[in-house]
Amino acid sequence: MILSVALNANQALDDRSSVSDIALFLDYQLQHLLIDEFQDTSTSQFNTIEKLIRYWQPNDGKTLFLVGDPMQSIYRFRESQVGLFLQVKASGIANIKPTSLLLSTNFRSSKSVVEGNNRFFQAIFPTHEDIYQGAISYSFSQAASSTTQYQAINFYPFANNQFAQEAQAVLDIVQSTLAEHPANKIAILVRSRTHLVEITPLLKQHNIEFESLKITPLKDRLLTRDLFSLARALMHLGDKLAWLSVLRSPWCGLTLDDLLVLSADNSQIIYAQLTSQDILAQLSQDGQKRAQHLHACLQAVLDNQGRFNFVELLTFAIDQLGISRSLSQSDTLIKDQFLSTVNTCEQQQSLDIETIKSALDELYAPSEKASVKLMTIHQSKGLEFDTVIMPGLGRGARNDDSPMMHMKEFADQSLLLAPIKSSLDTDEGQTYTYLKFIEAQQNKFETMRLLYVAMTRAKYQLHLLGHVNQNQQVAKKSLLALLMPFYQNTFDQIPVSQAQAETPNQAPFLQRLKQIITPPIKEQELGETLEYQQNFERLFKSLLGTLIHQYYEQGLFNPSADNIKARLLEIGTPLNEIDRWKGFVLKLLNNTKSDSQFGWLFKDRPSTLVEAEFVIDKRMIAIDRLFIDNDILWIIDFKTAEPLADESLDQFIRRQQSQHTKQLLFYKEALTDVYNTTIKCALYCPAVSQLIEITH
Repeated sequence: MILSVALNANQALDDRSSVSDIALFLDYQLQHLLIDEFQDTSTSQFNTIEKLIRYWQPNDGKTLFLVGDPMQSIYRFRESQVGLFLQVKASGIANIKPTSLLLSTNFRSSKSVVEGNNRFFQAIFPTHEDIYQGAISYSFSQAASSTTQYQAINFYPFANNQFAQEAQAVLDIVQSTLAEHPANKIAILVRSRTHLVEITPLLKQHNIEFESLKITPLKDRLLTRDLFSLARALMHLGDKLAWLSVLRSPWCGLTLDDLLVLSADNSQIIYAQLTSQDILAQLSQDGQKRAQHLHACLQAVLDNQGRFNFVELLTFAIDQLGISRSLSQSDTLIKDQFLSTVNTCEQQQSLDIETIKSALDELYAPSEKASVKLMTIHQSKGLEFDTVIMPGLGRGARNDDSPMMHMKEFADQSLLLAPIKSSLDTDEGQTYTYLKFIEAQQNKFETMRLLYVAMTRAKYQLHLLGHVNQNQQVAKKSLLALLMPFYQNTFDQIPVSQAQAETPNQAPFLQRLKQIITPPIKEQELGETLEYQQNFERLFKSLLGTLIHQYYEQGLFNPSADNIKARLLEIGTPLNEIDRWKGFVLKLLNNTKSDSQFGWLFKDRPSTLVEAEFVIDKRMIAIDRLFIDNDILWIIDFKTAEPLADESLDQFIRRQQSQHTKQLLFYKEALTDVYNTTIKCALYCPAVSQLIEITH
């Protein structure tokens, strides 16, 4: 969306043929332009700025104010080019040659931290600047504060694979800092989220409250996985893995032995097994109570399927199971975010397992506010903390890829392209090699700036932690490689053989509610048993109807037996019932394609809409099939209902008309304002091969 707006703006300001009206209007209206973070400007953004001010002249009363710190340019992955900053500084932009003003006073950090960083980065940064390679020389800072600390910057060396020891050191630093300065703000900054894998569990284990900013993917939280399994189970009764996951989740908590009993029976779905006294008798006493409790909670949910939105049913299931009562504040936020994601998918008419899974891939778990912050270096830019801890400095970055084509874009909109060598060439082309070198240099210099951004977040204390490999060498492209000239000697004291001890394998820890309140189980009378069976049958028939609708929508009237079987298993059909319902599906499809109305009903017309959706008076309606034939708009609703025992065809037709006339006439009235033509409505019932027109 943002990219589209930027491209449209750039095009509107373009003057290749003549001066655009928008450019003239903006030139008249625009008097003063201030751009912050100018060091992170991309080439396309630079071109837009040029077009905005190209008619400005010196001393015309207009002002251009560009603010930025090129030493903090760290967004090449967003196409920023720090060389543009140098270009404007040296040559100006459009017709304007700005006057440079260098600010050197640091109001954030103590004198000890400022002087320490001066010492580091005077040696790390290049001595000469280069526009094309993105090389930025270091500018000294002067501390506004005269405060000094003993050992303001500390380094902790580790041997190969000592990630557990490094995490323990982070914990020790946090604990000692909080003990001495409880009100201090502490940041643990990492280059990649994966560098926190050993640290976060340790902080939790020692009850250190922390706030993680877009660190843990929402899908990786255990609560999210349990809620996702619950959603899958409610969507598809036959999803065996989902139901086993629900039974294992904290709000049921069956043991592995009890799960084995339920998973061994393939003749019926797990939800049906929860009502079988023979199967329940094989579970432990505690397992029986928990299984019956789960079934009692979810039975009311499934009985109402089709009457409410799915997100409402899922919320009801969560409340029935008592999940919300056992959640912490952070877990409550995760539950709400998960339900919001499901609701969004449902509102967009794309509610299925894959869509929910895809939506979760893009989200991060929310976190409670705390004085200890966990974040990436990029997220920390612009922030400040009393104490900064930087673990994982010895971890290298991934190797650069060899793309099919290297491309370099310049500020004058020119491009330099070079393809990768062909399979017949022995060496890469000179242009490709040159662009590859430029890319590597830009990455190298940005790594220096990334380290600078991280180390300048600290106000009073800076703790650096890093490890070398088994050969006592530092990983290439790591942040530690830049600091090694200062700390090489500290690694000489670490034994080469010292490494992280292997963590013994442990059985997965079972988390579950200590006590569950099971609804009283009474012996079911014949009428209650019959009602339960009817509710289950109604639910299954609804799912079966959806399956037929999907075949119609796909135009699939001759599916294979394996296809039907797989689809029946998805909706929870017991194995011993597969053949029966496969025959039912085939019967409906055969009735449809052999019907004399088939060609007319399923004709491919330009006006045909399948599962057509309309929003009428803030209400979403979905129509199975819609088309215009001979200037008549036909609204078709498919129904898989069958005649009752001893019910004649006429009686069946009247019953269907009675049940669905109100709905179809509402559709007709709703579409009157949309389509300016005659509208007719009809039901199509494949069980009896009848097109039933609704007239009043």
